[in-house]
Amino acid sequence: MTCSTIISDRALRVLQRKGLSGIACLLLLFSALPAKAFTLSAPKSGAIVASGERLPVSIEAGNEVNLRGLKFYWYRSDQEPIASNQADPAAFSQTDDAAPFTGFITVPADGIGVMRLLAVGEVTRGRLGGHEDFDEVLLMVWPKAALTMIEFAVEKPWRLNTIGKRVPVPAVGQFADEGVRPLAGPGTESEFWSSDEGVVSVDPEGMVQVKGNGKAILTVKNRGKEGRLTVLVEAEMNLNHEPVARVPAELTVKSGHLVVLDGLQSRDPDGDPLHYEWKQLRGNKVPLLNSNEAKATFVAPPVLQRRQLQFSLQVTDMAGPDTVKGADSRPAIISVWVDP
Repeated sequence: MTCSTIISDRALRVLQRKGLSGIACLLLLFSALPAKAFTLSAPKSGAIVASGERLPVSIEAGNEVNLRGLKFYWYRSDQEPIASNQADPAAFSQTDDAAPFTGFITVPADGIGVMRLLAVGEVTRGRLGGHEDFDEVLLMVWPKAALTMIEFAVEKPWRLNTIGKRVPVPAVGQFADEGVRPLAGPGTESEFWSSDEGVVSVDPEGMVQVKGNGKAILTVKNRGKEGRLTVLVEAEMNLNHEPVARVPAELTVKSGHLVVLDGLQSRDPDGDPLHYEWKQLRGNKVPLLNSNEAKATFVAPPVLQRRQLQFSLQVTDMAGPDTVKGADSRPAIISVWVDP
């Protein structure tokens, strides 16, 4: 665990300017924290693991905390979590003669790139009632099998008809272990480019944005293999600019308090009305209200130590109250730190 996993980047920079770093920084931070609830101590965040690997996991729990019903869940970095009573947990096998929550789970066989490992359990402390708490780490998942071919999960040529629309490149890899894995997204180490960015542009993570009518070739490279996809854009060429989603970089809240995610600073250069789409990216699932409005809300979950939730906002311009014009913004990200 590092200082940046506990405090905001701004606070960390302040501590570093005062000459506090490394062990000294950690000691100062831990002295100010409440008694530990539970921590996913292994694997460490940032570790590189293999698809299908039998992965050692370990949980550390404070002496005052009774932890039960612990479950583990895998998500891609851009995948919205599901409520724990609806999601399928990873199979956990406990190590013989070991601590209660030390054992093994299996990395998804089709995993690739940055993935979240989320641990969720019911905790009680003293005479307090039980509640669900969580911890999570980000891992780099990398297949050991060789990539044999790059294909595209779409009818060819790929036809697009909305200027400004953002969609992921539908590239998938065929691997020697007979696995099929997506090649777009963070950490896949794919390279993307467009033969004509006046027709479609593509960012480093494989997100395409439609720019204008015409024909372009999308090229994807990964592990020495290359795939090409013809794209045809036939759209109404009305002057339209992509909107901009804006949110605060972070919020700090207390458990049980109402949290307001505010996207009112989002703007469209053409003055068009906006459609809002909020999505949760980090942490255990929270019930998010008004997720298609400028302000979404939820109640901060009970926690026994500081936890991070993260959300994205994407806005799309509208031609009227019920008519989508179609240009999408880049997602804006907000981190919500929940304190006990």
